[in-house]
Amino acid sequence: MFAIDPEDSLALNDAQLDIIQRAIALEPMPVDERIADRTYEATATNEAGRVRLRNFTDPKISRLTAYRFHRENMLNEHLFHIWPAEGFDFPALTTVIFEMPQVLILGADLLPIADVVFDRTYYGRWMLGYAEVLKKHWPALVEHRAGPEPAPDPYFTNQIGSTMSVLMYLKHTGLEPAKAFLLELTEHWTTLHAQAQPRTDADAAAVEARRIQLMTKAYKALDYHSPASDGLASVLGWTGANLMFDHVFGPDLEDQGLDHKRTYLEVEVSPGTFSAPRSH
Repeated sequence: MFAIDPEDSLALNDAQLDIIQRAIALEPMPVDERIADRTYEATATNEAGRVRLRNFTDPKISRLTAYRFHRENMLNEHLFHIWPAEGFDFPALTTVIFEMPQVLILGADLLPIADVVFDRTYYGRWMLGYAEVLKKHWPALVEHRAGPEPAPDPYFTNQIGSTMSVLMYLKHTGLEPAKAFLLELTEHWTTLHAQAQPRTDADAAAVEARRIQLMTKAYKALDYHSPASDGLASVLGWTGANLMFDHVFGPDLEDQGLDHKRTYLEVEVSPGTFSAPRSH
């Protein structure tokens, strides 16, 4: 059985932050002390675990989040999100590895900020390098595939994610290939950041002004109504779980409080949670 190490032996967040900070002068953002770097002991109502979360920004980045969440004997989550600042349309970066006793789950994508139906040149400007990174690492990832991918979320796939999003189950032998893929994707993202310029009035019509706000709200909602929020709350309580989501995606426009489970998109469960799995 694969051991869920309470220590961060993978050090994925640190390696990704090192890559970003070699290329970009990040400014730290404040993080609530309850989730900044803390060990939680088991109580009558909560399981034992650990959490470490860091937030950063820069003129082109609205919010960068790196967090590791440990749920004793059950889960290590290594999450990394970067959202571009308003006025920029280079892709957002999202990566995650879930370590569980039975399987690993790998997730990664560059999220198009522009509406690619109306901006037909977007993929050519921003996404071709990602295709090359994916092509390079795909054989090593497939070698460790554990079975059919997790069920796709139809809203995410159709409205938010790119056509190259990765979400797959891996055997534990795939941990290092998965890490190598995410590190190279992170390195590639820094080249997009370097190229990014604010959109001008002449091409602003190709970008929906509210799209990134809608994307972060929808992504937050879909993730919250998956098993993710309940898993966080099992260790951190709902206050900690809600703080985690607010630090990754930004606070809600309408305050829902911290001490109870929230509701987004008028659903209780993300629509992809019970989707039929794909076969390949």
